Amino acid sequence: MALRRRDTEFKHLGVSYLDFKRVQMDRVLTGFLMRLNHKGLTSRLVRREDLFVKEFADEFTDPVNADRFQGFAEHPEMARRWVETQLLDVVNRGKPTQEVAGLRPLHGLTYRFRSSRHSRPYGADAQLYEMLRHARGPLGALALEQLRAFFFTGLGTAASTPAQKTPADIETQAVLHLNSQVKADSPHTVKGWYSAPPLCVGQADLLADDVVRLLSLKDLLPRITMVEYLKILFAFHLALGQFKAMKLLPVAVARSAADPACGHDRCPAIATAQDPLAGCPFRVGIFMDVAGVPGTPTAALAEHSAEHWLRRIPDFVRASYTVRKLDEFAEHLVGQGKERRTALGHFTVPELLRFGTEDYRTARDEFFSSRLTAILDDTPVSEQPEEIRPLLDESMGLAPFEKYLEVLMAYRGPYHHKYIFQAIDSLLLKNRSGAAIAQPHGGRRRFVLDSALLEVLVQVALLRLNPRGGASPYTHHTVSLRLDEFLALLRDRYGVYVDRLPTADGFGPAELEEESALRANAEAFTTRLREIGFYDDLSDAYLTQVITPRFSITVDGTVSTGGR
Repeated sequence: MALRRRDTEFKHLGVSYLDFKRVQMDRVLTGFLMRLNHKGLTSRLVRREDLFVKEFADEFTDPVNADRFQGFAEHPEMARRWVETQLLDVVNRGKPTQEVAGLRPLHGLTYRFRSSRHSRPYGADAQLYEMLRHARGPLGALALEQLRAFFFTGLGTAASTPAQKTPADIETQAVLHLNSQVKADSPHTVKGWYSAPPLCVGQADLLADDVVRLLSLKDLLPRITMVEYLKILFAFHLALGQFKAMKLLPVAVARSAADPACGHDRCPAIATAQDPLAGCPFRVGIFMDVAGVPGTPTAALAEHSAEHWLRRIPDFVRASYTVRKLDEFAEHLVGQGKERRTALGHFTVPELLRFGTEDYRTARDEFFSSRLTAILDDTPVSEQPEEIRPLLDESMGLAPFEKYLEVLMAYRGPYHHKYIFQAIDSLLLKNRSGAAIAQPHGGRRRFVLDSALLEVLVQVALLRLNPRGGASPYTHHTVSLRLDEFLALLRDRYGVYVDRLPTADGFGPAELEEESALRANAEAFTTRLREIGFYDDLSDAYLTQVITPRFSITVDGTVSTGGR
């Protein structure tokens, strides 16, 4: 079937900035740093030529730079290996097809050394930035400010704090040296680009609060560790935001209006509350296998949970097409002078949904009848997909807009389904450090709680806003949590279920066999906490099973190693 480009257009910035492709978080963070330096915009500085390990290594082994990088010239092979493994983000590492994507995103200006061909964030960088930009209250602005300070301090940019006299580490010195050879870049405005709030602003609030909490540890953790923490946290929140969109958008499209509880001024989420999503009608619930062993009853529950969420993809694709096509219909009405463009210059998702109501039925049928006729005129009946023919029959009673959407879903639905699958896998870091989803070879996907992800969530959970404010060198202080309190926090804050089933998302009340699997998962959870150094069994009493921070920070800013 022949579809024109206007028919296949799918993306709407009000739904998501994601291009729904497989992403790598190093490249997402690189793109995010570019937007962080240019207040949400991309950079005009684009490198289209290939980059090579040797060229970077030669910069540090050149005798001219011997005073800056002592010992590098005497050990060129060691220097080359350090550059390749510690400084560079490499595509197909260790394979004959290995290519340099750019510098690892350890510092703010590393985006200036990316290869545009190999370092593509596929919109995840923009989605991340817009989530933080639109987080409510002071959280979003504070998170962006602290991220700028962390990544750009010492690199001498307008976005940085005053430059340090001595760079903190060898990686900073390397980036500073390379940056001295690059002309200053400037922001680049892309046609049709605008700043749109995420579908769920409450999820954006949580992301901003988590970032602010985590960055309070920046002076206590190695830079590389903090960057890894941020990548895992960013990926996890991007995935949760996608799940939230998959749940709320089809409902909003079906009722031709956003839920009364959704919107910047109506969302009931309070990021700093004990139950931050209380009152949210679209809470996410995912059951995670902690032991990570396939074939167990616990793994079967995690597989069912993953399958339940991934089955939402077709409805999300159809709802996304609906929003995009209603936007095109709205623009058509504006062009005819029948509607006025909003003050923002674009239609938001809630504004577009009203164009799907009965008030616009006549004009909508006329507009999409012409679209449908154009498609059918270009495609002989013999070439039409078999599943489409019954839908086009008048006896089905479908309106032209519904027929048009069914044609798009039949022809393009499987394509988008495939790539959204891949995007979710990559955002959940499938089979990688920090993974929230796993899939053995030839097996089924299941949600998992990897040690690295658990470590990040524990670090965030044990931090509280310091009541002394600027009187303390640390914005947050640490607390200890009972095991049951932490499990409740995971459920309430992130929708992560370990010792219970998310009954609103694919499960009924737990039966006897499931109760046994839940107990085994809870035991694996305590074992995993003990392995990463946050948990001690002080006694058999449940109330004394406490999770403690690695660094204890008091309200007056005193730091001690361990909270025990």
